[in-house]
Amino acid sequence: MHQKDNFINEVIEYANTEPFKEVCGFICYKNEQLSFEAAKNHSKEVDYFQISPIDFLQKKMSGDLLAIFHTHINTKEDPSECDIENSKNCLYPFLIYSLTSEKFSLFDLPHFERSEKGVIKLKGLLND
Repeated sequence: MHQKDNFINEVIEYANTEPFKEVCGFICYKNEQLSFEAAKNHSKEVDYFQISPIDFLQKKMSGDLLAIFHTHINTKEDPSECDIENSKNCLYPFLIYSLTSEKFSLFDLPHFERSEKGVIKLKGLLND
């Protein structure tokens, strides 16, 4: 099994652990490899996610953070206005997986704090 299968399958498997509440995590890039790390969703709402600021800052300070991941449980993979706003505020891309459409969407802007090579690799895996 190559990286795409392992990485994509791991993310999808985690996404399906909570079919009635959004899940979230971190997409990391280190040594030219993508990895996924689950994070606790602190939101009380089922269709919203909230990562603790401490968890986010620890991951950001590690230097490995590439993107923030979360699921959409009742809608398509397209980023909501809230997703776009939060992504812009934290300066990291959002990778969204829809449990309804079973598709991914990556919201990214050129000025975000992330590895360009990592984003290219992530897009390549998503488009394969």
